[in-house]
Amino acid sequence: MQAATQTRTNSLGRRGFIALSGATVLAAPFVKAASSKSRTLTIRDPGGPVGEAYKKAFFEPFSKATGIDVIGVQSSHGPTGEIKAMVDAGNYAWDGALLDMSDVVVLADKKYLDTVAGSAALGANAAQIPADLRNDFLVGAMGYATVLAYRADTMGKKPPTSFADFWNIAAVPGSRSLRKHASGTLEPALLADGVAKKDLYPLDLDRAFRSLDRIRNDIPVWWTGGAQTSQMLKTGEVDCLITWNGRAQVAIDDGAPVTIVWKDAMFSFAGFAILKGGPNVELMRDFIEFSSSGQRQAEFVKYSTSGPCNPRAFDFIETKLADILPTNPKYFADMFVMDPKWWGNNSAKAQERFESWLLG
Repeated sequence: MQAATQTRTNSLGRRGFIALSGATVLAAPFVKAASSKSRTLTIRDPGGPVGEAYKKAFFEPFSKATGIDVIGVQSSHGPTGEIKAMVDAGNYAWDGALLDMSDVVVLADKKYLDTVAGSAALGANAAQIPADLRNDFLVGAMGYATVLAYRADTMGKKPPTSFADFWNIAAVPGSRSLRKHASGTLEPALLADGVAKKDLYPLDLDRAFRSLDRIRNDIPVWWTGGAQTSQMLKTGEVDCLITWNGRAQVAIDDGAPVTIVWKDAMFSFAGFAILKGGPNVELMRDFIEFSSSGQRQAEFVKYSTSGPCNPRAFDFIETKLADILPTNPKYFADMFVMDPKWWGNNSAKAQERFESWLLG
């Protein structure tokens, strides 16, 4: 990636993009120039509450600043096949897409995505995002963590404080649940077996499944959806489980006595990517720079329990809200970032082995 200290000179910079600390303003010449091509950006998002959060924090403010309509389009999770079909056919239903880290590995290696910076360096906002939360094709816009969560009323006297405790049924008793999927399950299994965070990747699948063998008979429920984990925590169907921080937070917000353990949590992020060769590549770059600002990402977390990827967002976030976000510096330092390259190259193999293991 080119040096972040250089000045971005893409279409928005040339047309008078002025980034202020309290607001982002686009000068009138940009609106006029953009209208000659298109006054609409179409961006894939996951829909639901997260899609609404993006609309309020990013899409509508960008439209207000530029006069460019931004339309969010819901699609399936991990829409790599749809993007490949669009680029191969040269028929673009989307200009950009909100993608996970591993999605980008699959697409970028096959040249289906355009770089965020283009021929210029990253803009000032995007450059503020830590290097491990961005790459040439994706700049983090939201982050979430896979965490251990437990019921304080049933496990409060001897609560689990690590994945090793979660695996130690005899010393830390209680009903457990794990995800019925390789992702978010293999890493905790290895950490519980004593692997250091810095040594996790490439994942040792043999060791991970030996670790899972130790606990498989003590998992009465293998969950398949995030909402299921919120419900199990609320009703007390299980005493502890491994889930996404946002799903545990739902149970807390609904009054359940649930505690989140942030130590050794697995952090993942999603961000906006640009479809290769589309009609609005430069405008998507401008949109990504806009949505990378700390103030914009601070606005987003008002509507979502995902964390901002720009650390400066915490300058605009109230302490009470900051305390439940995974990128809060007091939690983030103890986490590790999921390796998207490993998962992008090995997810099918890992999932096939996981499903065979479950049946075995």
